[in-house]
Amino acid sequence: MQCKAIKTAVFLLVFTALFNSNTSWADDWKLERQKNNVSIFSKISDNGYKEIRVKVIVEADPRALITLLDDVAFSPQWIHNCIKVKVLDEVSPTERLINSFFAAPWPVKDRDMVFYSKTSFKNNTVQIEISDRGEDTPHHSTYVRMQNMHGLWQANPLGEGRSEITYTGGGNPGGNLPTIIANKELITSMFKTFENLSKVILLDKYQSMEITE
Repeated sequence: MQCKAIKTAVFLLVFTALFNSNTSWADDWKLERQKNNVSIFSKISDNGYKEIRVKVIVEADPRALITLLDDVAFSPQWIHNCIKVKVLDEVSPTERLINSFFAAPWPVKDRDMVFYSKTSFKNNTVQIEISDRGEDTPHHSTYVRMQNMHGLWQANPLGEGRSEITYTGGGNPGGNLPTIIANKELITSMFKTFENLSKVILLDKYQSMEITE
């Protein structure tokens, strides 16, 4: 597969896993907010931080998600609180090591996260797996390193040029940030990010990617 997929993260605590049935989904997850075609759900993990799932339907091909995330320089324009995103290592055309930096409201210290991403494309469906690599990379003195980041992006075709994009995951914001503040910021940041995503993914420059399965 010839693509440069970069899995940027937002000031979010990124992604866990998919769910086996609509029944288990209804039992485990709480709807936090729904507006402008964006829905965000959450549940409390064992460490007290929220796991989230966000979804939106867009008028774009699933491959547009790859080209959007690949545009590193543009990331701060739509990922809420994002300062910058750096590619630390291109392991392969579909695997990368990424360092993302996020601004936090005063007096909270800014955060960063390091993660490994792997992209697959099959049956016109995009899947991007995220796993934490923060302990393997030197810390920046001016940032608090986010921990145990994990998750999954998916873009599924719906027909007639539409796709459903979902983002599921979780983690630990690091430092001594109270869970109530971290959880509130997570919901707000992810919701705003997906509202932005639903607009910028429609730009012409993200619509023409060719991928060989």
